[in-house]
Amino acid sequence: MTHSTLNIGNVELLALVDTVARAPVKAIFPDVTPEQWLPYHAYLADDGATLPLTMPAFVVRSRGKTIVIDTGIGAKNRPGVPNGRLPEALAEAGVDPAAVDIVMATHIHIDHVGWHTTERDGRFVPTFPNATYVFHRPEYEFFTEPANAAKAPWVADCVAPLERRAEISLVDGEHKLTDDLTLMPTPGHTPGHVAVGIISAGESGVLFGDVAHNAAQLIEPDWMPIFDMNPALASESRAKLAQKIEDEGLITVAGHFTHPGFGRLVRVEGRRTWSAL
Repeated sequence: MTHSTLNIGNVELLALVDTVARAPVKAIFPDVTPEQWLPYHAYLADDGATLPLTMPAFVVRSRGKTIVIDTGIGAKNRPGVPNGRLPEALAEAGVDPAAVDIVMATHIHIDHVGWHTTERDGRFVPTFPNATYVFHRPEYEFFTEPANAAKAPWVADCVAPLERRAEISLVDGEHKLTDDLTLMPTPGHTPGHVAVGIISAGESGVLFGDVAHNAAQLIEPDWMPIFDMNPALASESRAKLAQKIEDEGLITVAGHFTHPGFGRLVRVEGRRTWSAL
């Protein structure tokens, strides 16, 4: 089994693994020295030199809706990344793709929209045939602009086919997916990146996509990975969200951390620390 479940109030989150990759720490964080990483070795792979990068999808059940947030890398033979297995993971967890009501991407990077579509008979069709596909409008408009789409070839097989074969909903600002789930604009990693705030039955959390790729960034928000499109703005969004997580005691649901990515920010000897649940 490669899934784990967390309840935040009446919201159920099921973390599924599409695939897992590793990358040299220096390649992802070129400006962070090995000495700076010393306090954070617990957040690295066992070799201390590579970064584990889980590529997940989250099945969220809220207010009678089944929602999939981010869909992994897909199975489109991307260079340097193993094909994902989300359909098998969904089956193992007893989730029928036809029963999914909403598919939502925190952002339109290659490893977050991979299973938005599946190739069948030479064409790309929605993996979740009855779902509404939700995108934050600034994100969608940026990545589907022809010049930008040409630099992001995955748009052609993961996003563009939806325009003809699925219901797409473009939303703005702090949009409510349900009464328990609210999109929170967190730009910088991409122009329209969003996190998902969760408030239900007196408990709260946040699913934050790629605001942080590693737990160390919640403590060192100015550590900028090569993936951030606007590093200064991403650092600002990360610092604000990390402070909110600590101040409000939010449960964190992280995309690329070691599976399942559930945790909290706590103080240990006065120092902010991310602790897995």
